[in-house]
Amino acid sequence: MIYSMNKNRIFTSGKMCAIALVGAGALMLASCAEDGFTEEQFVSSVTNSKLTNPELTFGSQVNSDGSESVIVKWETVAGAGGYEYEAYNVDDPTKPVELAKGTVDGTSFTFPKAEDTNYEVKVHTMGNTRLNNTEADAPEAVKYSTLVPAITIPAGQDIAEFVAANMQDSENEQAFELEAGGQYTCNTAVDFKTNKMTLRGNKLDHATVVMGEKAAIFTSAQLKVKFIKFDCSAINRKGGVIEMSPEPPASCSAEAQKVGAGKNGGKPADVYILQDPIVIQDCAFKNVCDGLFSVGECSWGIADVRVMNCVVQLNNDGMKNSNGAIICGFSNGFKAPSGGSFWYGGIKSITIKESTIYNIVSNSKNRMFRFNNKDLDRAFPTADGSCTMMDNTFVRVYDKKEFGNNTPNRKEYVITFDNNIFYDCFRLQKFIQGNCTKTFHQELNTIQGIANSVDGTDKGKYATEEEIGIDVAETKKELDFTQPNYGINFKATGAISSTIGDPRWKN
Repeated sequence: MIYSMNKNRIFTSGKMCAIALVGAGALMLASCAEDGFTEEQFVSSVTNSKLTNPELTFGSQVNSDGSESVIVKWETVAGAGGYEYEAYNVDDPTKPVELAKGTVDGTSFTFPKAEDTNYEVKVHTMGNTRLNNTEADAPEAVKYSTLVPAITIPAGQDIAEFVAANMQDSENEQAFELEAGGQYTCNTAVDFKTNKMTLRGNKLDHATVVMGEKAAIFTSAQLKVKFIKFDCSAINRKGGVIEMSPEPPASCSAEAQKVGAGKNGGKPADVYILQDPIVIQDCAFKNVCDGLFSVGECSWGIADVRVMNCVVQLNNDGMKNSNGAIICGFSNGFKAPSGGSFWYGGIKSITIKESTIYNIVSNSKNRMFRFNNKDLDRAFPTADGSCTMMDNTFVRVYDKKEFGNNTPNRKEYVITFDNNIFYDCFRLQKFIQGNCTKTFHQELNTIQGIANSVDGTDKGKYATEEEIGIDVAETKKELDFTQPNYGINFKATGAISSTIGDPRWKN
């Protein structure tokens, strides 16, 4: 006699395959395969016993839709009647969120995987009445996390000093983590050099970093900055709050990485290349005087810059750096790996989603985006690139200067934009240029001119002109990190505008 993992079913070995084929064949065979039993192994020698819970292992799998799942596996517990499983998101341990719960005959289950998330998982071995085996004791929760392991910076520390004293050069991704609700300073520049780094706060209680006059976050490699509030009021230097290192090593050159440039006959250009992403996510920036991200003193080809779910408040009249931009691929010095100058470079892919970017003063000198020049294949093998702007609120960036400069105007450059509010922004068409490939719906983007009338091309092709209905006084407030939503409210009342833009203002 052979007992199935389901304690309520019994099959004889001689008829098992016949039953499987006549019945739901594929399902039955798959179930047997998942059990971890061969036909010989399936006869359990464990009877009249109290069972134990299995040890768990974790892995990842990519689903057909491109999403990822965590897969939890374990070895078969002999004599078991199946397994009960539970998985929870425990970013807030006091309010666990159920992700998966059920029973299984096999030895695995999956649940959705998200970045920067803490989980607890339980698997309980069920009894088998046919074998007189009793269930295991209640299982202990097993912790699993998708956070990169981190060194914690104690609250009250200066971040630049702590990183300089504690960072270890490594080829593996590293992280520094700020304590929940912690208060920090950063009085000089942090340079993560060629280390792939995550600088993060607590997901539910963001730390605050007060930046000094010369403060900046430099990198020559992949960088992710998440869950932090930055007070940039004291910064007195031009460039980005996050910026490429002013002295990158030779290993960052296109030649060292063997990255050819299409317009250089396929040979590497005299430029630095970053092939990994710069990610700015779930952060707030107060009183930025120049740019959010910049390539800085050197000429770079940057593969990927992302701004996700952020609030960026600028106090930028353009006097600090007339060549600056909020996302700036335009170099301050054009320094090349050879020691000479290289006048080309830009950003291959830009993504801005579910964010608010606004300036509290007028500006007639700067742009939202600026590159060294419009031809990405001066630094990269091909001319293709992209910019994706979805579900954002842009205010006064900038009111008296075009939205972009030196950016591509060719079909290989793809611009995707929908559900955006452009309030007091000028000449989108200088960035969303005629020869670019564009994916958008004019009725899902709105624009209103204040300092200048709306550009004819902007309202004729790219956005719907309407009274957006944002309270002007709100758009001139500095962020207040002690208040919900940083003390501002950009709720729109326009017929279209009230349904689009940064989701945080639609509630």
